[in-house]
Amino acid sequence: MNPSSIRRFVFTLITGYLAIFGVRQIPYEFPNEWGVIIPVLIVVYILTIWLDGLIFKDETSDKTVVKVLDKKIQKRPKRSKGFGD
Repeated sequence: MNPSSIRRFVFTLITGYLAIFGVRQIPYEFPNEWGVIIPVLIVVYILTIWLDGLIFKDETSDKTVVKVLDKKIQKRPKRSKGFGD
């Protein structure tokens, strides 16, 4: 795992915990608490990834994709023309 993935994971973990804490602090009693927490966590994840991109402006994922594609292009085997080549 690269450092940006670890940073994103920790950032999402912290904001997710704060979101769950915030939902539980609402004085309203929900009939199904998971029906509220799941959409909140999805929104928190989307906002966290967006904010991480704005704050840190990493291009590491783009660079790794290019490196993988370059390696695949370089490793193409030569085509044989038939038997005995």
